[in-house]
Amino acid sequence: MARRATFRPPRLLQNRHLQTLCAAVPAYTPPRRLAGWPTQRMRFPIDGGALTAVAHLRERPERTVLLVHGIGGAADSKYVVRAAAAFWERGYDVVRLNLRGAGDSMTEMPSIYHAGLTHDLDVVVRTLATRPGKLYVVGFSGGGSLALKLAGEWADAPPEHVAAVAALSAPLDLTVVGPWLDGWGRRPYRFHVMRGLVRMARAFDRHWPDHAHFDLESLSRFGSVRHFDSTVVAPMHGFDSVDRYWGEASAGPFLAKVRVPAIFVHADDDPMVPGWTVRPWLAKAPACVDVAISERGGHLGWVSGASERDWVRSWPIERVLEAFDRA
Repeated sequence: MARRATFRPPRLLQNRHLQTLCAAVPAYTPPRRLAGWPTQRMRFPIDGGALTAVAHLRERPERTVLLVHGIGGAADSKYVVRAAAAFWERGYDVVRLNLRGAGDSMTEMPSIYHAGLTHDLDVVVRTLATRPGKLYVVGFSGGGSLALKLAGEWADAPPEHVAAVAALSAPLDLTVVGPWLDGWGRRPYRFHVMRGLVRMARAFDRHWPDHAHFDLESLSRFGSVRHFDSTVVAPMHGFDSVDRYWGEASAGPFLAKVRVPAIFVHADDDPMVPGWTVRPWLAKAPACVDVAISERGGHLGWVSGASERDWVRSWPIERVLEAFDRA
């Protein structure tokens, strides 16, 4: 059952659009005091290719967190790097994943990820679960949806050592959110999403021309999410229509099957994934899923001030850290 959570932004940052914009501002990525943390590249073999990740690992790990970016993002997205800093500072080893077509994974896999491609995430989780200590998964926006869908698919049999899953600003029903983003009033957000997706499609065409079976010239930063998904994603992954893809990729129908401890953090005023799009599914969530919904916060925003702590140890990350401490 969803519970109202208290987040109090400063008076000048109460606007949902400003909160959302803050997620993309290149502030504290990463904090200077952590600039020397150990960094290495990880590779996860999958389907004849591989996914890549940026990893920050200690010699004797006790807890590892896997961070999964959102649609159009990558391991170096600002919100991912800030979260990495927060978890590293709390003693977690950190792995920042690049999904298919994102970051270095572009040159390793001849396809682009889709919103419900849990197979890849499952392989990565099961690989990391063999490391010492507990494993936690945190997904942002579309990455959060992917993590929750996978947790639902695990049902009563999650991988050993997986302690908890978290989703921030995650869409649960793409059949609703897709058309919502294509609406007239969401043009700035659609432009932001499409810019990342079109950039990814163009890079894919350069690296994998024999696999780019789509009309690149028809793709535009000013186009619709429906057009991109129907032109690129659905055909690439064998969906006969974009509506079928959105329906099958949505996490909402899997939420009731989640048995691993989880936390879902959302803002009612999210301009990209409004609270009303997630509440019908959250009403079916089992007791193991903690739901924290704030009145304000925007999409991956929740900025409460101008200090480094306000950005790195942000309100949703604090909620996740508290939940993980209990798991």
